[in-house]
Amino acid sequence: MRSRSTRWTAPALGVAAAGWVLSANQALAQPADQTTAAAEVAEEEEAGPEAGVKRPAGPDERSGHLLLQGRAAYSQPFGGMAAGQPATNTVSGGFAFGANLGIGLSRVTVLEASGSYTLLPAAAGCSDCSGRSLDLGLGFVYHVAQGIAVDPWISYGVGYRRAVFTWPEASTAGSSATDHVFHGLDVARIALGADFYPAPILGVGVFAELDAGTYLSRPDEGSDPTAYGFFQIGVRLALDPLPRGTRPPAASAGTSPRIAAQATGSQGAARR
Repeated sequence: MRSRSTRWTAPALGVAAAGWVLSANQALAQPADQTTAAAEVAEEEEAGPEAGVKRPAGPDERSGHLLLQGRAAYSQPFGGMAAGQPATNTVSGGFAFGANLGIGLSRVTVLEASGSYTLLPAAAGCSDCSGRSLDLGLGFVYHVAQGIAVDPWISYGVGYRRAVFTWPEASTAGSSATDHVFHGLDVARIALGADFYPAPILGVGVFAELDAGTYLSRPDEGSDPTAYGFFQIGVRLALDPLPRGTRPPAASAGTSPRIAAQATGSQGAARR
């Protein structure tokens, strides 16, 4: 017959062994959990404070805006008024001024109407010559960027031109200066430039423009048409009367997305 102490020895040893196994499993699992948590924190810090968060698009500062520019430039004509009649034999480069009026179609595109008036002095060797040109155009402007101080752009359009050239003609009463009216089509009006905005609604910039076309109506209809061109380089004043949008404040640098989300939720709960 076994003693009472002998009967309780085996169960006690079993309970002790089970307790040791459980404590060992917990000790092994705890470092693994800590390692996983540390790895998640390191990955989050390496990815940056905004990792996993889709940034909202910047405000559209051009669509629907009414845009106005006034400009002044030096304009140099080239090509011919008609076959055998070079423009530079009659006039030389002169002063041009005009304006552009546009409406924003998208974040980067503007539909623009433009017009300018050019005064052309006499060319060397033609003291009684002069010229003037009025042009009206319509085209599209592509802006490289928005929301920054410097706004580069490029444009293309077509237009109508009315030019009046004056040169002396012999008559029975003697030589006298006579006006000759030309009506032309600018088949390509290409311009590029950049505006600097010291204030959201006001910018100053420089531009260069090349207008090329042909005179469809000439005083001497028996002459053959030929290509003409006007090259302009100048400055302009840009106005954007509508206020530009502002970017919503972002989470401060170094704040993780989880903390930022929690802070946002806490602020929302506080407002409620």
